[in-house]
Amino acid sequence: MSTRTLQRRLRDWGFSFEEMVDDLRHAEAVRRLAIGQESMMEIAFVLGYSDQAHFTRAFRRWTGMAPRDYARRV
Repeated sequence: MSTRTLQRRLRDWGFSFEEMVDDLRHAEAVRRLAIGQESMMEIAFVLGYSDQAHFTRAFRRWTGMAPRDYARRV
């Protein structure tokens, strides 16, 4: 399947590729923070963020709290 075909099908189902990537990043960030064996920098890198600050901003958008605060609660 071509990239364009995938984008069209996702759009037909009410999704965008970017939204799906964002949702997957969110789920993986929550999972990794719950395990608690990686630094914020490592999690940011694994999820494809250029630096920890970008990851922190995305995480705040998803949850309303900083990743460190979330990690302390789980």
